[in-house]
Amino acid sequence: MTISTSEVEQFFERYAQAFRDGLDGTLDEEFFRSLFSTQYIAAGPKGVMAGDNDHAFVERISKGYERYRQIGNKAVTVSEIEMHSIDETHCLVHVGWSSEFEKDGRRIDVPFTNAYLLEQNDGLLKVFGWITGDEVQLLKDNGLV
Repeated sequence: MTISTSEVEQFFERYAQAFRDGLDGTLDEEFFRSLFSTQYIAAGPKGVMAGDNDHAFVERISKGYERYRQIGNKAVTVSEIEMHSIDETHCLVHVGWSSEFEKDGRRIDVPFTNAYLLEQNDGLLKVFGWITGDEVQLLKDNGLV
């Protein structure tokens, strides 16, 4: 069965909720891990890596949320989703995000886009890969670091 746009939209609403839970310090590890395949690939300006969806993965992600809180990240929402089917059980999704920060009493909205590779197994969507831009430079450009 082909992956539908509405399934992808619902998936990323759950993903965004997990992100917000991470920002709040209430991340449900089991729920978070359910969004990812047992192994994953990730690419960004510093190169490509592969990893396992294990406790260490969640620890790394949790440290990232802690860093976001320290620099004033208050919320994140999905602003746009563009899906490209690869085959019946895989797709590439460009997700536009809006990240809200607070610094020195002012709100700073930072838009960014990531690409995700999704697979569908037993009717469940899972991220098996993602590609990000230069987050550090984006935060610098917005005066957040």
